[in-house]
Amino acid sequence: MRIIRQSMTTPCKIIDIYDRITSLSAQCNHNRVINFLMMAAIQEKARQLYREIAQIPVATGGRIFRSGDGLYEVKVKWSQKDLKRGLTVTFDKSYLVRRDPGTKKLSLFNSSNFQHDATSVLLESYSTCGKFRAVLMKGKSSKMESGAEPQQFIEIWDSNSLIKSFNVKEQLGKKHGKINVDDQFSSFQLSSDGSKLLYVAEKKVPDSISYFKKNNGDEDKGSEPKEMGTEYVYRQSWGEQLTTVINPIIVVLDIKTEECTVIDSPSNYSCGRARWVPDSTKELVYVGYNNEPLKLGLLYCNRKSTLFCANVDTNVSSKIIIINDMTHLHCHMTSIILIIM
Repeated sequence: MRIIRQSMTTPCKIIDIYDRITSLSAQCNHNRVINFLMMAAIQEKARQLYREIAQIPVATGGRIFRSGDGLYEVKVKWSQKDLKRGLTVTFDKSYLVRRDPGTKKLSLFNSSNFQHDATSVLLESYSTCGKFRAVLMKGKSSKMESGAEPQQFIEIWDSNSLIKSFNVKEQLGKKHGKINVDDQFSSFQLSSDGSKLLYVAEKKVPDSISYFKKNNGDEDKGSEPKEMGTEYVYRQSWGEQLTTVINPIIVVLDIKTEECTVIDSPSNYSCGRARWVPDSTKELVYVGYNNEPLKLGLLYCNRKSTLFCANVDTNVSSKIIIINDMTHLHCHMTSIILIIM
């Protein structure tokens, strides 16, 4: 009987021990999941804190000049991290200081805004409120290999420091190509409150792959599919001094959300010369040039064009007027903007 009882109790003990081990293991896994989530949350907070700290510029040098009776000009060199490019941005700012002859106290009389190295600036724009500046620059990030083609970067500044930067190819490349900087199509304009940036860029062209190159599945998951055999397809440009302008489109970048919207326009038009309607962040006007039957050039040609109005929220473009004489284009655009206001 003892043997029978022992044989009956032993499996029960084994089952009980197994249940305890399973429960303990589940509790440990649960604790690990909680610890992992807590660690991920702490890391994200630490990254966000570092981003905020990195936006604070640091004074690295300066000089003082006497500019008048009791007035001194203080030139300060500032340094700030640009985390998107992996570089350190330097800029100068001037301060005009007044010294009271009686009390000998110093007081800030005036200061300059938006000092920047202009050698690599392609386009720039100031908000009408005077608080923000947008700059399109060409340059390289720390990750780029030597000899690589310079990329385009958008920088957004307030009166004191760099507040945001965008790598056009890496961050906005899924929506469009390079930003146009020519004199005929280009546009680069901040909205009145500095919340949105309006510009003209080349339409996104899908990446191509040769018929004779095997796709081994090495592409990153989520990447856009490549078109087969289109690497040598001829794409007509707009002619002399506009050979890089093929299919320009209108783009609006929301600086806060970092999302860009491609304005829906007729497919048979090349679009450019976009402008915000004054004091608006939703309405804009732009010029469209018909691509058909051929893009016969613009630089020394008087081409027929069409003026469009678009709404950013609805992403709908409406044809306003057809312009036969390019010399009157500016007058037409000014008149239409005043009517919309």
